[in-house]
Amino acid sequence: MKTTAELLGELIAVAYECKKHDIFVEYSPHTQSVLVEIYLNRWINNKNADESYTVYLDEEMVNEKLKAIIGYIKHLNKEENK
Repeated sequence: MKTTAELLGELIAVAYECKKHDIFVEYSPHTQSVLVEIYLNRWINNKNADESYTVYLDEEMVNEKLKAIIGYIKHLNKEENK
């Protein structure tokens, strides 16, 4: 079973690998949270993210939520490679 820190590393890695969509991952230590913003088909100035997820690292289901986001980004990676 992966730790939260390992999952955060995996999240950054899969976001980096996604080339068709722009994915921003922001860690905020003062609130113990991670914000993931997904811009489908690229980031555009003054446009809100298509999808946004905030995960608090001290919540009960944090690892499951991180795994779900990682899985979704992996799915986006597969879709772009078709």
